[in-house]
Amino acid sequence: MGQSNMKRDNKLIVAAVVLPFLVGVFFDQTAEYNQLSFMHFLVFTGLIVTYNAVLYIQKADWERRKFVFQCSIMGFFTIGVIQTVCLIRNMGDFSDGRRTVLGIGLAVLLIIALLVLLKVEKGVTENVIMLVIFAAFLLRIFYAVLTYALLYQNDVTVFHPDCTGHLGYVYYMYADGHLPDVDPTTQYEFYQPPLHYAVSAVFLRILGWMHLFPAEREGVEEILQVLPMMYSMITVVFIDKIGRQIKLSPEGRLLSVCLAGFLPYSVMMSGALNNDPLALLLTVMSIYFTLKWYHAPDMKGILIMALCIGGAMMTKLSSALIAPAMAVMMLHRAWKDRKRWVVYLKQFTGFGLVAFPLGLWHSLYCFIRYRMPIGYAAPLEEDSRQYIGNYSKWERFFDFDRAFEYLGVRMDYVEYFADYNIPVTLLKFATFGESQYYRNSSLTYFLGNGLFWVNAVLFVLMAAAFVVWCFFRDGRAVQKAFIGVGALVSMVMYVKFCLRYTHVCTMNIRYIMGAVYLGCITVAAAASVLQERIAGKSEAGGRICKRIMTAVALLYAVVVIVLTAGMETLIF
Repeated sequence: MGQSNMKRDNKLIVAAVVLPFLVGVFFDQTAEYNQLSFMHFLVFTGLIVTYNAVLYIQKADWERRKFVFQCSIMGFFTIGVIQTVCLIRNMGDFSDGRRTVLGIGLAVLLIIALLVLLKVEKGVTENVIMLVIFAAFLLRIFYAVLTYALLYQNDVTVFHPDCTGHLGYVYYMYADGHLPDVDPTTQYEFYQPPLHYAVSAVFLRILGWMHLFPAEREGVEEILQVLPMMYSMITVVFIDKIGRQIKLSPEGRLLSVCLAGFLPYSVMMSGALNNDPLALLLTVMSIYFTLKWYHAPDMKGILIMALCIGGAMMTKLSSALIAPAMAVMMLHRAWKDRKRWVVYLKQFTGFGLVAFPLGLWHSLYCFIRYRMPIGYAAPLEEDSRQYIGNYSKWERFFDFDRAFEYLGVRMDYVEYFADYNIPVTLLKFATFGESQYYRNSSLTYFLGNGLFWVNAVLFVLMAAAFVVWCFFRDGRAVQKAFIGVGALVSMVMYVKFCLRYTHVCTMNIRYIMGAVYLGCITVAAAASVLQERIAGKSEAGGRICKRIMTAVALLYAVVVIVLTAGMETLIF
């Protein structure tokens, strides 16, 4: 069973690597409307048909052939929706009523498909979970292909030699092949650790060698979205792997995948050109490999942990916030096997020799050469349009004046009011990012409002679920401590960050996505335990719990898919 799960995971990870590259090759993202040419569609169709035919000729396992065929149908359906959105954009003034009808039609089709799938599979099976993960992949492709590269970004500027920001940093690494030879505190975002920018630069060099480097600057910015797409897809796979590692029920795993994989901001990160997607992926991988090492502690496992956390810190130093939780697991495992203390001493030494140099070398380099403080973050000025330092700490948490009259994040240039309440603004970022599109059509307004309040309930449930989960004795005490410490440390540092840097942008959910994912997993874990307890007392009650968990998970995914499709019809 374990070997079978590994094979399935490997296939999904391969798909998460291959699909973004195919998107970069087949979709002309610099074209205004015609995203997929007829010739590219024929080539794509030929590849899909050939792959299915080869599996049939080889008499591959039926489950594998069925999964590939289902994914193929989903892929063609996604292309059809993409082209439909392009046609709507081409029409220009598309009526609000038509947009609503199309949204309802898409929702009905998705719900029917899911009901048929559950009927055929007789409940939530591995195939259902894999297909939902694949749907999360396709939604990320849909978002990245149709959303212009520089829309809804954070601190990126453009890919140009005269620019700073994240794309300016990438340009420097691409053009010069080494770290920027300037004081990083004097150049916007150049103080960040270099892994993301180095990987982006190498990727562009490879495109150049393959004669695929875009001719226009805008093309470079679009093709760079291949990388965050890939990071975001692999992250969803590891969310499921974590669920399996802590032995969630199939319905619990489905719930964790849908909540984490379809959270709107999670989807938006698949197009983010900054260092957040890679840092988040490596943080989630650190969580998974720590849980895995705890059950089978060996040198190989702990070195993988070290590479993950070291790489995460070399992408974004704040990724170190997961380190205290990892330390809890490592020390508890060593205490349980304290008679083998020499073995653990060797493993911890190996961990330290890999993780600390990998994660901290850039910070030490900048401190020694430029006297840049370790953990430095560039401050914004008090005359910034986003400044909210005039509000007290009490108001930052408990003053809800005008907080809900507009559910998109408001800077002072949005209705002359800047959001300052931390919990509410966090919810706004989670649901809409920094966009304000939801009020522009009846469809997005209705779904956006509903999803905002659903996310509000979800965030409250995260804390409540952890408390409930802790009351149950289910043999997961160490995992609960690990998740609790990881989420708590991240939350505390996030709050301190918001209070220290008093600007709207510091409340962005991107600074705390690792904790949000842990919260999604906690909700799924608590629901799984409740389901198991109820099923132990009543078989009928257990079936009802399964159906509720499945319905909540899949309906959440459907709403986000339809909302995202509605958003894309509004972008011109």
